[in-house]
Amino acid sequence: MRTMRGWTTGHKQFTSKLPSTSPAEALLRSPKDMFGHLTLDFIKSPDFKEDSVRELVILPILNRLGYSAMGEAGVKRSKTLQHPFIRVGTTNHPVNIIPDYTLCYKEKPIFILDAKSPSQDVLDPKHLQQAYSYAIHPEVKTREFGLCNGSHLAVFSIDSSTPLLHLGFQDFEEKWQEIEKALLPDNLLNPVLRQYQPDFGMKIARLGVPRSSSIHLPGVRLNTFAKLDEENYMVATACDFLDEPHMVSFDFPAEMLESLLEGLPEQLRDEFSAALRKFPFQACAGLHLEVDLKTRLGDLQICEMEQFIPLIIEEVSGSRFVPIVENGEPEGIPPHVYQLHKHFKIAPNGE
Repeated sequence: MRTMRGWTTGHKQFTSKLPSTSPAEALLRSPKDMFGHLTLDFIKSPDFKEDSVRELVILPILNRLGYSAMGEAGVKRSKTLQHPFIRVGTTNHPVNIIPDYTLCYKEKPIFILDAKSPSQDVLDPKHLQQAYSYAIHPEVKTREFGLCNGSHLAVFSIDSSTPLLHLGFQDFEEKWQEIEKALLPDNLLNPVLRQYQPDFGMKIARLGVPRSSSIHLPGVRLNTFAKLDEENYMVATACDFLDEPHMVSFDFPAEMLESLLEGLPEQLRDEFSAALRKFPFQACAGLHLEVDLKTRLGDLQICEMEQFIPLIIEEVSGSRFVPIVENGEPEGIPPHVYQLHKHFKIAPNGE
């Protein structure tokens, strides 16, 4: 049932505003420990060479992404080719580059990243051609490659000349989520994951929020419910956190379902509960249900295509029916799933 997140993830317009704390904003928006006091002006100075790009810009990025010299997500420096050419017809096309970094997963190359000096353009066709020829080499065969000159980072697919990502240094911290989306090992192995919204539970867990701490969330609009087993249910929805769309999953015991649905009119409440008790054991509230929750962090869930941390609902202090939602009804919900909005009508004014 956890796979139901797949068809709730893409609807960025169906969002609830979750409160954020100033410590969270400070940590997420300004990861100052990554680059220290490095500034764009210093990067552009004559003393900042390619070796400085590697040590002061690229290495902190790779460390923060979880790559290391040892482990499943590994980094190989200046990996040479046994046969430094690509055969095109009867001609050997030379590969004249040894990229600074080959990112690997379980020893298999998944991305190459080449460092350039700040004076070199990461979009220069000559540099792109060299990196591309290495990426497609039979000894490497990565689907994507990148270049970084300290002031800019560019990421490309071997199938397109348009960059997947092109960021300036001044945006590395503010738009860190985009770098993660491009370069995290899971996303390089399964590019479809880039279409998923980041998980709210994972985000606040990385902030160091203790699992024992209560997280109070007023005014949460709920979307898709599912019965996990006879004693446990979950509900997933989209939310805005720090002005970015996220997914959030809530786990709760069966006896709490009544409290969550209390705000619905009786007939809708009964229909919704009945839908969750029969195949496919799912029901979509479509943000017509708003609740006030006391929660805490749950355990890490590892699925085939994603990892996430649900919030455990400890208390429901309010439940309200919202007949009209601002952004319309969700799309892409399978027709066999109960959809709340199809079971009520808004009466015209005066009736």
